[in-house]
Amino acid sequence: MQSLLNLLRGRAQGSSLTEVEFNELLTLAGEENVQPWAAQRLRARGGEATPSQSKQLDEIHRRAQLSAFFWTETLKSSLGAFHRAELPVIALKGPCLAERLYGDAALRSCYDLDLLVRYADWARAGQLLTGLGFSPNSHADDYHQSWRRKGINLELHYNLENPLAFEFDVNDVWARAQLSRFHDVPVWLLASADELLYLCLHAVRHRFERLSLMLDLALAFRRLPDPAASHREWESPVFDNILALGRMMAVRLDPEIDPQIKSNEGPEIPGAPIAQISESERNRLQRLAGLLWDELMLAPPPALDWAAQHRFYLELESPGWNRMRRRWRHQRILLTRLIDDDFEFAGRFRLHRNWQVRLLRPVRLLMKTLRAAAG
Repeated sequence: MQSLLNLLRGRAQGSSLTEVEFNELLTLAGEENVQPWAAQRLRARGGEATPSQSKQLDEIHRRAQLSAFFWTETLKSSLGAFHRAELPVIALKGPCLAERLYGDAALRSCYDLDLLVRYADWARAGQLLTGLGFSPNSHADDYHQSWRRKGINLELHYNLENPLAFEFDVNDVWARAQLSRFHDVPVWLLASADELLYLCLHAVRHRFERLSLMLDLALAFRRLPDPAASHREWESPVFDNILALGRMMAVRLDPEIDPQIKSNEGPEIPGAPIAQISESERNRLQRLAGLLWDELMLAPPPALDWAAQHRFYLELESPGWNRMRRRWRHQRILLTRLIDDDFEFAGRFRLHRNWQVRLLRPVRLLMKTLRAAAG
């Protein structure tokens, strides 16, 4: 892990790695979803690699180029279809983000595409995807739905997160969005402040379980415009905590984001993005960041189920009223949010309407609890 960190920070000495260490480093980079970026760093030091190592790096580069071409062409053709249908769409993450942050889509691993449309366009967007050969891969929930076409996974969003969990004003997000182009195809992008927050929230949703999440954030804080210079009017105070924790984790990977702090100490994070956070909250979040980083360094992350994810959301809230509200939100989501298991359970009774499935959800959860207790 330390060798990989050194490599990501530009400090690796390739000649100091044995064949076994070299292979273990690339294996770990693959597990952390940063293999293309790490391999590129090693290829740049080609004179220090053995012939077999160079061949391995070239093969990783070749696979990354093919994958990037596949996902880039898929995104480009999908965006073109949305444009012809006069359906505005925002590209979230994926090749569009990779080209802006990494400089090359082949340097960031991609496993699916994420597109955001307005809720008013949700039904038309689904029809368009059907026309493109996609089929729903899950039931729609409170903010998105998964679609699939052969080996392509695509998530269609009408919100950035479950509105019961976080109060995004999507209309304001769209009002701040900026029209751009991706390979000569029109596409909307999140405003820089919104994009930084979204990337931090994405990392929080996965509890910073991979180095790839920190690498995204490190490059975003380096290369996206300063959010202090952008209009920022987020509706929930937890967003300041999320942005602060995201930066604290990014600094641990890339201390040069702020040269005045050290990655192994509790950094004082200056600047407008978290100016509203008190010193006690900074210290609390700093301890949480240290815990998360230590967990990542010591062992592979445990499987992050729904309950663990929402317990982590609770940790992000400031103690007091905000944390009490988060507990209430958690209970509301627990009782009302529909997932595929709920539809499958209701289907046993030939009930398929959303309100029927919602009514049966507490019954399914109770039965699950009783089975677990009996076991």
